[in-house]
Amino acid sequence: MTQGPDLAGQLAQLQAMVDSLPWPIFWKDRDSRYLGGNQAMAKMSGFASPREMVGLVDTDMWWRDNAAEYRADDLEVIESGQPKLHVRLPFPGENGGTVWIERHRVPLRDASGAVVGVIGWFEDVTAKKQAEDAEAQAQLEATLEMATPLLPVADGVLVMPLIGKLDAQRAAQMTDTLLAGVALHRAHTAILDVTGVRRMDTTAIEALAKAAAGVRLLGAAAVVTGVGPVVAQAIVRLGVDLGQVTVLGDLKAGVAHALAQQRRG
Repeated sequence: MTQGPDLAGQLAQLQAMVDSLPWPIFWKDRDSRYLGGNQAMAKMSGFASPREMVGLVDTDMWWRDNAAEYRADDLEVIESGQPKLHVRLPFPGENGGTVWIERHRVPLRDASGAVVGVIGWFEDVTAKKQAEDAEAQAQLEATLEMATPLLPVADGVLVMPLIGKLDAQRAAQMTDTLLAGVALHRAHTAILDVTGVRRMDTTAIEALAKAAAGVRLLGAAAVVTGVGPVVAQAIVRLGVDLGQVTVLGDLKAGVAHALAQQRRG
């Protein structure tokens, strides 16, 4: 009968297997002392071999400032017997920058099934996170653009209907879109319709004033429509000067005003 490999041979084979994996892998006892790891983990830790890690704890490593957090994660997995997977967090990079990793931990069990420690590994997901952030930013910009459309309603007349909340980020996007549209269409009048704005605070009113000032600098007239009694009271109460802006009750009146100005011109 052919004998299988002895224990030392099995361990060597297991070590060779984990060394072939690209992710840093480690295993610890219940006191969070390193029992071993793969070559990628040793390299990241500053050691020539995983054997140099054995017996150390996280306070012995260069990431000692995060040792308490890592110990807490170990204990959570050990005491619950449940894995803790896909934890994304920033991590110091080799060149002094910051990378993003996804960290995973599972219970280390003996032959009887008792939890005797923890196995952990992590992977660099910096590129993935950057791609996700870029996609999210593109979606946000598209949403903001849809939320503040610029509509040519007549020759030289643009209307921007505003709906919802006008916060600082959206106000900046609104101004950029409006001024670019005035220049592109060579508009003589830009109408900002605030009928659908839920609440007019200082940020919103100051944004209107700045957008209107920008329109005037481009040689066009600024008109604000949809200003009801509540909005008018807010403008007076906050003391924001809209300057040389024509303020009318509704969009229909604003368009009629713009066309009348065009005929006079």
